[in-house]
Amino acid sequence: MHDVLLVLGYSTDRDHPIFQSRVRKAAELFDQGLAAQIIMSGCCSDKLDIKPKRTEAACMRDYAVELGISPSVILLEEASVDTLGNFYFSKKNILLACNWFNVGVVSTPWHLYRSQWLAEMVLGPEFDITGYPADHPLEWTEDDVSSSERYNEQLLEDTRELLKNIAPGDHEAIAPFLGVPPK
Repeated sequence: MHDVLLVLGYSTDRDHPIFQSRVRKAAELFDQGLAAQIIMSGCCSDKLDIKPKRTEAACMRDYAVELGISPSVILLEEASVDTLGNFYFSKKNILLACNWFNVGVVSTPWHLYRSQWLAEMVLGPEFDITGYPADHPLEWTEDDVSSSERYNEQLLEDTRELLKNIAPGDHEAIAPFLGVPPK
């Protein structure tokens, strides 16, 4: 059993199939007893020009409650604008304060490989991290999946280069790179 499930934000659009897939997977894992708490993580994308009125985390919480999850077991991380920030702010503001070191990470399959590396980099070796892939959106074609996989592989390569001089777990050394897209 994990101390907590960490669900990575994607959008504030509750009708988006990726949004729904990630929250449904977290609800399924919670219902199976894999964790007693859930962190919904995300403010909004750093690609947006205008910050939405509600955060990704708040929208995910509301959807999870509709799926039968009690709001009392859901914590919100609402500062992050990218995946690096999901882990940084969750670690700094929630995980360390709660003494939670066994974390289940929920994201989509093509994003999980990069997310797993970022989790290990930000959280560090004292954390036990397990990734859980949500379902692909039903309407996605093999080309959609392949394109997303290639994008995330390139982004991971760029991020590894950006953070190459930082030791895993040194989240404060990572702070200057929050919201900075790798080049």
